[in-house]
Amino acid sequence: MYVELHAHSAFSFLDGASTPTELAAAAAAHGYPAFALTDHDGVWGSMEFAHACRGFGIRPITGTELTVGVGNVHLTLLVESEGGYRNLCRLLTAAHAHTRDNTGRTSSQAWATLEEVEEYAEGLVCLSGCARDGVAAGAFERGETAEGEKLARRLLGAFGRDRFRVELQRPY
Repeated sequence: MYVELHAHSAFSFLDGASTPTELAAAAAAHGYPAFALTDHDGVWGSMEFAHACRGFGIRPITGTELTVGVGNVHLTLLVESEGGYRNLCRLLTAAHAHTRDNTGRTSSQAWATLEEVEEYAEGLVCLSGCARDGVAAGAFERGETAEGEKLARRLLGAFGRDRFRVELQRPY
């Protein structure tokens, strides 16, 4: 049985084209029992998605593809529990806080630190991120094997074996 755990809606500009309702309908047409919406650096379409999934009998999974650090490294976080939703919201708030004022971060793009991800890991499932910019795959793609392994081990330490997974993708 297949369940999509890393999908972007039209709320992820240049990465997704379908509305959350269209994604729920496509998931139902393919017979998926569950589906995760993981828009970039936010839960932009999650409420619309959850309502649409309920109508199709699909279990909606709330998540995000979070930018970590100013190097645009991504990882995918999925909510596992009520506490996980709180922690995801805390991470997203921290990631966006500097985009509104001068908190000392050097980018106007939303991003969280790896330390913040480690602090708020409870109740979340972590996927290693997309093939292009994920913490593991992106580093390996750029030839930074040691850095990719170091980051993956750090996330494994924060999330544990039951809540950290390496994403395998063939986007070509």
